[in-house]
Amino acid sequence: MNKKMFTIKVALAAALLAGFSGSALLPQTSVRAETYSADQEVQLAPLRIQIGDQLLDVPGGKTKEGDTYVGLAFLSKQLGLTTSWDSATKTVTVSSPHKTMSMHNQSTEYALNDHKFYAPLPPVIIEGTTYLPLRLLLEQMGYKIGYIDQSHIVTIAPIQENELKLTNKSDSLTKSDNRRITLQYPQIEGWANTAASDKINAFLQAEADKYKAAAIQQLNDLSEVIGSTEPDFPNTFDVNYKITYNQDHKLSLYFIVYTFSGGAHGFYAWDSHTFDLDTGNELTLQQVASNNPQYKSIINEEIKKQLKEHDYELIEPFESIRNDQGFYLKDDTVVVYFGLYEYAPYALGILEFPVPLSAFK
Repeated sequence: MNKKMFTIKVALAAALLAGFSGSALLPQTSVRAETYSADQEVQLAPLRIQIGDQLLDVPGGKTKEGDTYVGLAFLSKQLGLTTSWDSATKTVTVSSPHKTMSMHNQSTEYALNDHKFYAPLPPVIIEGTTYLPLRLLLEQMGYKIGYIDQSHIVTIAPIQENELKLTNKSDSLTKSDNRRITLQYPQIEGWANTAASDKINAFLQAEADKYKAAAIQQLNDLSEVIGSTEPDFPNTFDVNYKITYNQDHKLSLYFIVYTFSGGAHGFYAWDSHTFDLDTGNELTLQQVASNNPQYKSIINEEIKKQLKEHDYELIEPFESIRNDQGFYLKDDTVVVYFGLYEYAPYALGILEFPVPLSAFK
C-alpha cells in the first residue's frame, strides 16, 4: 500500500492532510485543561546542575518515569529569569526579555507569549514550594538541556536564538458545546529583514486560512450526512503548533492538526515547515542536509539503525523516506517523522527519528 494513504485514512485527512507527512504531543492539542495529581508522584531530591563551569546542587525531584522537576527559585537565582507566583489564581509566571510563560498548579495548560498549549507534565506544589518540569520549561524559554549519565548531572546552556519575537494569532468558531473549531498560528515581529519575515507571515496566515476553510467544510459535510433532525454530534477541529528551532537565521516548526467526530479517539497529524529567515523561502530536506546528494541514503540508514534499537512492531518494513518526507530542525539534528498508521499502530503515535546534522558534512 502507498505509505501516504495511511495519513489520509479519514475523510477530513483526505480533504486537508493530503501531502502532510505527519508521539505523544496529542495532549498538546486537547481543547480543555487536564489536572494531574503529581504531589505524590514527584520524589524530592537535590539535582546536580551544571551551567557553564558552575556545578550546583539545587532543589528538585524526579517522577517515576524519570522526568525532572526543579524548584521555582532556581530559575531566578541562577538563570536570571523573572518569576512570580499568584496565590489567588495559583499561577506561575516565568519571564525573559522576549518571552513570558505562565502555567497553573497541577494543570497541563501552558501559555507562552499568549500561545496556549498542553503538555504531559504540570507544575506542582510540594510542602509549600513550587516545582516546574525542567526540560519543558527551559526549552521553551530558549535553553538546551543535556544529561551526563555517568555523573547524573543535568547540563543547561542558553541558546543564541534569532533576534525576533514570535507572537500568537488565534481564531475560533463554536457551533455548540461539542462542535468547535480552534486555530493558533505564529507570526514574526522585530526581524531585521522585514521582506523575509513578511513573506513567512503571509505563508503561515494562508496555512491557517486553509485549515479553517477545511474545518468549516468538514462541519458542513457532516451536518448534511447526519441531517438536522438528528441529535447533535461531537466535532472538534483544533490546530496548534510547536516551534522547534529558532537559530542561525532559520525557523522550524510544525502545525498539529487534531480532529475528533466520535469514536474511541481522535486523529492527529503534523505539518512541518522550515524557513530561511534571510530569504523567506521554505527549505527542503536536502537543503537542511547541507545539499548532500546522498542525504536520503544517510537518513535511511540512520532510521533503520534506530528502528532496530527500539524494536518497533511495524505494519510493514521501512525501505526509504519519501521525496516529500516530513521533517523539522531541533538542536543539532534534523528530525524525520512518520504519520499515524504510516508504519506503526496508532498506539505508538508519530514516529520521530533524529539524525545529526554532522552526518551530512
